[in-house]
Amino acid sequence: MDVVIELADDPGRPAYQRLAEAIREGILSGRFHPGERLPPTRTLATDLSLARNTVLEAYEQLMAEGYLAARHGSGTFVAPDLPDQAFRAPPPNGQIPANAQVDGGALSRFGERVVAGEAGAQMQRDEGSSTYDFRYGTPSLEEFPIDAWRTLTKRVLDYPPKELLGYGPTEGLPRLREALARYLQRSRGVRCTPDQVLIVNGSQQALDLAARVLLDPGDRVAIEEPCYPGARAVFAANGGSLVPVPVDQEGIVVEAMPGEAKAAYVTPSHQFPSGAVMSATRRLELLDWARKADATVIEDDYDSEFRYEGRPLAALQGLDQAGRVIYTGTLSKVLLPALRLGYLVAPPGLQPAITGAKWLTDRHVALLYQAVLALFIDEGHFERHLRRMRKVYERRRAVLLESFDTFFADRARVTGTESGMHVLVHLEHVRDAEAFIEEAGRRGVGIYSARPYYTLEPPQGASFLMGYSSVSEEGIREGIRLLAQIGA
Repeated sequence: MDVVIELADDPGRPAYQRLAEAIREGILSGRFHPGERLPPTRTLATDLSLARNTVLEAYEQLMAEGYLAARHGSGTFVAPDLPDQAFRAPPPNGQIPANAQVDGGALSRFGERVVAGEAGAQMQRDEGSSTYDFRYGTPSLEEFPIDAWRTLTKRVLDYPPKELLGYGPTEGLPRLREALARYLQRSRGVRCTPDQVLIVNGSQQALDLAARVLLDPGDRVAIEEPCYPGARAVFAANGGSLVPVPVDQEGIVVEAMPGEAKAAYVTPSHQFPSGAVMSATRRLELLDWARKADATVIEDDYDSEFRYEGRPLAALQGLDQAGRVIYTGTLSKVLLPALRLGYLVAPPGLQPAITGAKWLTDRHVALLYQAVLALFIDEGHFERHLRRMRKVYERRRAVLLESFDTFFADRARVTGTESGMHVLVHLEHVRDAEAFIEEAGRRGVGIYSARPYYTLEPPQGASFLMGYSSVSEEGIREGIRLLAQIGA
């Protein structure tokens, strides 16, 4: 037969691999048919200007994969027993058509909820490429103490403890749990023992584990309005019936809480995204509601390390006398998002179920990162880094507020400034938030609408979530100056 085979122009890969790939593609696309004889190795080598051994290796590879079959004394043939569906041309770029039927049966109800919910939108979140990108949640990466982290990592690898060489405890390495328990008791007023601390892959996993062990389909979950979309998505995917509860300047309005609910999700130290700090009175009211409703409160303490006005507030969990609060925190905001390290502190009665759910999910968090973080905390690097970053972020926050005052005057209202790494900016004069965002992008400024954080209708005017932690002071000034020019 006349065979037309073109090898990919990729000098970085061996020629036999490129030849095998070209023949395989010809078989799958239907150009080479079942039972069809391929050219002898000498002939194909001459036609393609290849060494005969190269063709032999390609044929042997395809025979091992089942695409070719050799007949003694007759030559090499396309395998006759490949299934019919193998001989259909693949879609462009190897993508499965969106309307293709899922092999293996229909999705579960959980799968349907995931597809229909917010998870897809969150996964497709734009990472941002603006010159002045006011994205929330990204720490100042250039300030990370990489030299200390590298030194500690080398120490762990040079003398790895035995527990790093196999499977580790699901709850986390004991040394890290002890270090975190001491830190949380000292800095956040959390009441816990190391046995209550569970190391997780970021606070998102902590929320998912809590939802898995607390909720049955249809159970009501009180959520803040507005609310962190990742929490809203995980509770809905696990079958929760979401009940949005308004937030004011003192946090979630307890008087508006549902009479019956299985759980409530709150961010009391710095409400996300409004920035409101829950008052002591409101905290006690919320705990009293949980007792009366026989509900569990999930406290997301995502960036409480950074507070700039007033005395630091203890965690809601520290006021809990009845074991009603699951406390979650993350190290993504204070160290590096790529580490995917977080923690969960649960009442003793819930700890076995949550630990079991964690074991089923992924066994345990990467042990190397746990061991390095334990040293990082024990040797004082962690709290030194926090003290330094508080000063950095406080200066950037001050520059942001000053720049809005200079360039916007009374056209902007900025809230949530007491703590954290972001503010909520309200621009009453902006009528089309999306058009404003697009124009800002053309000017090199990344700014993000607060609309996705509302379950119900947002208030009038345009609101934007603006993170300042990863933008330099000069970048903050210039970015806000450029924003002020839009529509001026």
